[in-house]
This record gives sequence, structure tokens and C-alpha cells, in this order.
Amino acid sequence: MALPQGYAENRSPLPKTVSCLVTPNPSIAPDLTVDAVGTILRRNKDLYYLPVVQDKQPIGLIRRLDFMDIFLSNFGRELHGRKPAILFMDPKPLIIPEELLLEDASRLVTGRTDRFSDPHAFIIVRDRCYSGLGWTLNLLEKITDLRVHEARYANPLTLLPGNVPIQDRIEAALKSRRPFAVAYCDLDHFKPFNDVYGYQKGDQLIQQVGQILVTHTDPEQDFVGHIGGDDFIVIFASPDWRPRCEHILEVFGQAAPRFYTEDDQHRGGIMAHDRRDQEQFFPLLSLSIGVVQPDIDDCRSHHDVAALAAEAKHQAKLISGNSLFVERRRSAISVFN
Repeated sequence: MALPQGYAENRSPLPKTVSCLVTPNPSIAPDLTVDAVGTILRRNKDLYYLPVVQDKQPIGLIRRLDFMDIFLSNFGRELHGRKPAILFMDPKPLIIPEELLLEDASRLVTGRTDRFSDPHAFIIVRDRCYSGLGWTLNLLEKITDLRVHEARYANPLTLLPGNVPIQDRIEAALKSRRPFAVAYCDLDHFKPFNDVYGYQKGDQLIQQVGQILVTHTDPEQDFVGHIGGDDFIVIFASPDWRPRCEHILEVFGQAAPRFYTEDDQHRGGIMAHDRRDQEQFFPLLSLSIGVVQPDIDDCRSHHDVAALAAEAKHQAKLISGNSLFVERRRSAISVFN
């Protein structure tokens, strides 16, 4: 998961959270009258939305078009001028916290099926307090930038996000301060398999691993990355990461033997040369998964999480066969103690 010295520190990662979308916008108190709000909107022709804020927290949203339709209608001002403006606000506007990932915010915006909901803007809060407005167009532009960024650093074999997007995603997960788990996945006995069956077969196997990981993770919450070679990273936001990992091992255990000849399947492995050029027997391919749940207070960067994940993977590879090891230590400091 490491890049060349100094590279990760010197680059400017793209923003990943809704905080980058905050646009200052005036708000109003809930006791303002229709007449007062009408005056504000008439004097500010470019003001299309007025969040209604009480005790620093947004409780609704007034939209210029809807409001002025009523205010400028026949006898609208005479009938409603002295009434509280909150009678004409949307009491359930879309409210998104600053720390939410842009991709999650995009799903919230596009998932609004109410035909009366506004598709153009939403309210952004920090610690439930009003921060400003967010614009859907800006959100979609940021999502596009992220897609281009991830494609630029994608692994050419699997087309999965590579080192840079993996590191960015871990940094964003730490910043969000929500629980997450990182699974480091690595094949066992891959080199001898490659030596015997060739690189084309090895590439097909790696692509199969990537497909298994993508298929059995939650696309709405989880992130699958390809570090390189036979190493993969899964960043789980879904709480059921353990059964997902166990299922991944089960599916891989069924798929791996199909990459061997029938004779090698019956033998349970292959004869190949080890790193010292000594011929020996190697069992069928297996998958090792090391999982860590980083402490968001003690892990300050992706480097700390990488150290934990690498140790978890090392422990998983000490177990024979398809294996899952969950690291109890959650602080990078404890790894070196």
C-alpha cells in the first residue's frame, strides 16, 4: 500500500466529503413574516433559497419560486403578509452532514423519489448546525472528478482502483470518524502456480479474485482496491464484513481448483521450484484475508492503517488453507510493541 517516498505526501488529494460543497447562503429565523421574506427576496434577485434556522439548526427551506408564486398572486400579500413565513416552507428538506462522503451524498440526492423534492439544492450541516447550501450540479462535478481520478490510477489488469485511490479512501474514512474495517487479501502459493501454468493463467486468476471481491461486497458501502500483483484491499463500511469475508473464502475455495488440470486437482497441488530453486510440492491456491478495525483516534493516516493491515495479513498467511485472521489490535503503535 506504500507509494515511493514523498509522493503521497506531496500530492493534493481530491476532496472526498460534502464539506467541499458548502456554499454560504443567508438564512432566516422562523418568526419572520411572509411580508419580510418577500422583501428579502425582492431585494436579492439571485437568492433562490432561504433555509429556516432555529437555535443554529435548520428546520426547513423556503424556495423562491414556490414562495413568490403565492406572494405575488392576486391578493397574496394581503392574505398572507402577516403570517409566519414557515407556513410556506418545506419542513423536510434534504439535510446532509459535512463529513459524509461525496458518493454517499450522491446516493441520497438521486434516491429522493418524492416528486415535490427539489433536485437542485440541499442543506449542509456541521454537528447538526447550519453550514450553508450544497448544489447538486457541484456534487455531480465532484463525483465526475473522483471517477476520472480513480480511473487514472486504476490497476490495468482488473481496472480496480489502485494505490492512490485506496489511500485516499482510507484517509476519508478516518476523517469521517465512522467505524470501518480494512481487509488485506493475498493469494497463497501464487508464484509456483504462475511458474507452472504461465502468466496468462495467472492474470485470469487475479481477475477472478477481483470479481469475487466486487461481487460479494456491498457496492453502496464498501470499496475494493487492487494494490498490485495478487494483493487486494477491501474497505468495509458495511457492518457484516465478517460473514462477507467468510463467504468470499468459500467462493474462492470452490473457484480455485478449476484453474488446475484434473491430475493436479486429484494430487491436491503441483510440483514447482521454490525461491531457492529447490523443487517441492505446493498445495492448491488459497486466499488469506487479514482484517483490522482501525481506532480512529490512534490511527492518524493511511500509513498507520497500512501497518495494521499488513500485520493482519501476515498472521492470516500463517494459517494453512483459505483463512481469515482478525487483528485485535486497533492502534498502529501497538503493532510495533
